[in-house]
Amino acid sequence: MAYTVDTTELKKAMINAGINTTVELSERSGVNRNTVGGILNGEIRPSSAVIEKIARALSLDGQDIGRIFFKAQLA
Repeated sequence: MAYTVDTTELKKAMINAGINTTVELSERSGVNRNTVGGILNGEIRPSSAVIEKIARALSLDGQDIGRIFFKAQLA
């Protein structure tokens, strides 16, 4: 089964964390701005290291991480 990022939920998590832009998420997480933009546009599936950095920046718990970064993608 393939997985994808639920970009809508990721954007909601950003808003809940008080982060309004890709630049701000990039600065807080330490993830390259272009990578953050690609994830938010659904163009990039992040590595586990990137997921961890973004999750820490957004104060996500395990359930949120699963819901956002491991959305089942129907073939």
